[in-house]
Amino acid sequence: MLKFLKLSAIAFATLLFIIWLAIYLSVRFEKHQYTEVSPEQKAQATEYLKGKVTPLPNQWKWHTFNPEAGVNLRTGSVDAMNAKGTIIFVPGFTGTIEMQMATITQLNNAGFRVAAIEYRGQGKSYRPISNPEKGYVQDYGLLASDVAKYARYVQRGNEPLFFFSISKGGHITLRMAAEQGLDVAAFALVVPMVKLNTGKFNYNFIKHLSHVLNAIGLGKMYAPGQAQWPPLPLAFGVADDCNSNPATAQFQSALFALDESLRTRGTTIKWLKETTNSTDLLLSEGYMRQLTQPVKMFTAGDDSLVDSTVAAELCASLQNCQVTHFPDAKHCINRESQARMNEIIRQSLAFYEKALGDLNRSK
Repeated sequence: MLKFLKLSAIAFATLLFIIWLAIYLSVRFEKHQYTEVSPEQKAQATEYLKGKVTPLPNQWKWHTFNPEAGVNLRTGSVDAMNAKGTIIFVPGFTGTIEMQMATITQLNNAGFRVAAIEYRGQGKSYRPISNPEKGYVQDYGLLASDVAKYARYVQRGNEPLFFFSISKGGHITLRMAAEQGLDVAAFALVVPMVKLNTGKFNYNFIKHLSHVLNAIGLGKMYAPGQAQWPPLPLAFGVADDCNSNPATAQFQSALFALDESLRTRGTTIKWLKETTNSTDLLLSEGYMRQLTQPVKMFTAGDDSLVDSTVAAELCASLQNCQVTHFPDAKHCINRESQARMNEIIRQSLAFYEKALGDLNRSK
């Protein structure tokens, strides 16, 4: 009996090794191909986007920013006459600058210069692994450093700096505020990804699983339930878990259908590992003590992607932070309702103006 159990254990271990090796080799030597989009689907995407794409402002300029040799990040900016300051715009996961142009334009029309960045791993910026569509994070500290370097690069003299950051961009901005010592007048964080919402799955299980799988060389593998663009079936005009508005739910997918170089979708094991590690840092005692500047958070009550409660709790722990909560909003709050997004922008601008007034009075 003992011999049988020993042989069974060896056989089971061998089977596990074979499975691991097959998965490892498939990830290690995968050949990436963009999903082809049919002419009919491209026509549907074009029709869906009619009236939804905000044109670039007349003074808009595209730039390339290099935080280090070999790393090209796509950025862009638009100036304002007698600008009140510069707003650094940091998009969410899979977001690109052109997807946010309506918000950028509104911020600019309020008298602010706006400088936007696509950080590593998305948009037309540097992709760190051979499959450019996979959501992959090398290290959030590195992303935070890049954003701080960019902010210092674009700042003119002593003009005030502001941040408008969405979802994962909010997470990166929080790391930056804690670590980089950047002098910022005020932050607006929209549905900040402080902590992932893992739904029916236990968060700690997901966290530990990502650490184990990454440790055995599977960091570049898609996380369970994640896949390459497009979500199947590719249909336009359908509400989804991120956006209840059929008229805008596929705005991003339509742009991806027409320009494959913009595509990012599906998180990897390494993305999960780095995100949960970074969340532990953000929530650790005293870690955010350097963030003393005014912070305005906007959270969504029906957010299936990030934990709004944890974001609000972090805000409450900060020296100068307030939350506006939208109980009926989903995570894609910036596209779900233009009226709601207009209110977020209005409150953010009022918050910036108050910070400017406080700065002027302190001089």
